[in-house]
Amino acid sequence: MKRSVCSGCSLLCDDIMVKSDGIYIDEVFGACLKGKEKFDQVTSQNRILSPLIRKDDTLQKASWDEALQRTVDLIKKSKKPLIYGLSNSSCEAQLKGIELAKLINGFIDSNASICQGKVLDNAVNSGITLTTITEIINKADLILLWGSNAAESIPRLLNKVLFSRGKFRMTGREIKTLIIIDPVKTASFNTMGVRDVALRITPGKDIELIKVLKEECCAADSIPSEGVAGLDKDDMKRLLQHLSGAEYGVIFVGQGLLTPQKNSNLINELLELVQMINIKQERGRITLAMMGGHFNMNGFDHVALSMYGKRGNLHFKDNQILETDENIISKIENEDFDCSIFIGTDPISHFPMSLSSKLAKKPIILIDNRNSATLQLASIVLPTTITGIECSGLAYRLDHIPIELKKIINPPSKIPTDEEILNQIIQKLKSDGGN
Repeated sequence: MKRSVCSGCSLLCDDIMVKSDGIYIDEVFGACLKGKEKFDQVTSQNRILSPLIRKDDTLQKASWDEALQRTVDLIKKSKKPLIYGLSNSSCEAQLKGIELAKLINGFIDSNASICQGKVLDNAVNSGITLTTITEIINKADLILLWGSNAAESIPRLLNKVLFSRGKFRMTGREIKTLIIIDPVKTASFNTMGVRDVALRITPGKDIELIKVLKEECCAADSIPSEGVAGLDKDDMKRLLQHLSGAEYGVIFVGQGLLTPQKNSNLINELLELVQMINIKQERGRITLAMMGGHFNMNGFDHVALSMYGKRGNLHFKDNQILETDENIISKIENEDFDCSIFIGTDPISHFPMSLSSKLAKKPIILIDNRNSATLQLASIVLPTTITGIECSGLAYRLDHIPIELKKIINPPSKIPTDEEILNQIIQKLKSDGGN
């Protein structure tokens, strides 16, 4: 029985007990449903165990050498290759992904660009106060879930930050207040107690709520008598009182808050609100934490920043990085690509139909370990190991703390890692004369 890190989500719980003989995983203790699903993927029926090549409009099994050669041939023909994903890969694999993009004059980005990356991009100008899980456990007396269903997206998060007792919060849940702002009554509402505050707002009205809170920070009694965003005046006052009176509060920013809302720069408004509250604060401060889903959503940001000073949207030409305002969405919308390389992601399922249909028109190379909608449209599929179970590597937790993942068992059929696959492609491209 060994203690292991779970790569089921970005919380990267390091207290999971795994019983294994090095060949099979016998039992897993302490994992949530998402964590258990990750461990079950080892023997899942949708596991990909051999390379696949599309022939006569159907995917057929192929040898590794043939699939690798087909991959290289397809990349060499490409003039505008697109690389996307890598949030379910180690930092070492992300490094190789960027190296490949540079070699083939490609554009590379991660899943974070359409999620928490929006917050980081805006924070460049307005600033941001982040926190860590340990700080929240030890200090927080206020936890706010905004557009986030933590109970289902990151199941053990509330167990750790809300119910755990910390160094300066020895009474734990008894003195912690939970506030949820969401238009939908999610499973997270079921964790609320008598002292907590449930705020069901009108869909798409988050920006109006934030603006009124900002006005109230500057001028007392600026809350309209009829309330705002579906909340009455009393609810608004309670929310602002908790935010301005907390000794240590944290706002968990969920995907619901990151969804674009018409004619608004919601993230900038939120960051400005936090700054205003912290200036007004007399006892403590308010911090932010972002709810990345994939286990290494933050990793690509750190790797890209350390190499090129940019968080994402890396566009290369002639071994140089280009300055560009384009992102993964605009590249697809404008059909400014002729080949896609997807690593550990399923964009055909995740993107809107308008984008998925454009991706389907061009050749797709998929590097993944599970069957998906993207696989059904792929030209070439290269199977890979499950990071954190069948191979080791570095990942960044949702609070940007680096965590080392350890190998537990050997992969089936000597399947290579993401890093090894990308390196094989790079070496074969170089030996064949590049792009």
